[in-house]
Amino acid sequence: MSKVRLVLGVAVACGLIGESGLGLPVPRTGPPPAGLYGWDWQIGAQTAALVSLPAGIRLIDLDGFETSAATVAELKGQGLYLVCYLNAGSYEPYRPDATRYPARLKLGVDPDWTDEAFVDVRDVFRPDSVLADILRRRLAMCRDKGFAAVEPDNLQNDENVPGGVISPQQQIDFNGWLADEAHALGLAIFQKNGPDKVLLRDRTGQRLVDKFDGILNESCQEFDECAPLAEYVRRGKPALNVEYKQKFLNCAEARRLGINSMFRDLYLRGGREADYRRVAC
Repeated sequence: MSKVRLVLGVAVACGLIGESGLGLPVPRTGPPPAGLYGWDWQIGAQTAALVSLPAGIRLIDLDGFETSAATVAELKGQGLYLVCYLNAGSYEPYRPDATRYPARLKLGVDPDWTDEAFVDVRDVFRPDSVLADILRRRLAMCRDKGFAAVEPDNLQNDENVPGGVISPQQQIDFNGWLADEAHALGLAIFQKNGPDKVLLRDRTGQRLVDKFDGILNESCQEFDECAPLAEYVRRGKPALNVEYKQKFLNCAEARRLGINSMFRDLYLRGGREADYRRVAC
């Protein structure tokens, strides 16, 4: 027996890998912790040295490009579940792979972040897709750095891009595709925002709430849209929420729904930065 076959056999026996629908081995995904607990989101930290850990947290979400494998290993050694932030639905000119985005992928400027542009997520289903290759490489970067899960931003370009260019179903299909790609690499994945899409089905026939491993939402209490997040909780998966205006943080409601909610500063600064603000339930 070759060394490769021997290692593969041991991995299967130990439950380290599962089996895909094609009978091929796929990495085993470590799900994020469920239930009520403390967490933090510091994707706006200027440098890794400015990240710090609030007492008692179990999960932290950090920028995938700016966080080194050494930092991931150090934080994992402290018992934390590490989530990798990536922008899946937008072009960011300051990323190292920015030159790979052709002009045809850029559908419109993000009014909140005017140096960024929403991208044509339909591209991933085209032959020789540029966007699919970019995103697969980004997901692989998260895996290679040792992150357990990924948080892909901007999964609502059906709403972000004016004129109905991207249909709701095309957006849902993209979201489901991204979840499948993450799982194929052994990464768990959070649905980002879109509480109205939680129970909708992608092209494989699965609901997003069943396909994703948790949800990370912004301002569900401010906009009175937290109830759909509880669909994840009912399935034993975590629901995370951030409010950017402290007056909307309602811990009693969050606990009732099983949502891990907190107030954070808008730029999600690192814990050692002067503008860092966090109030957790």
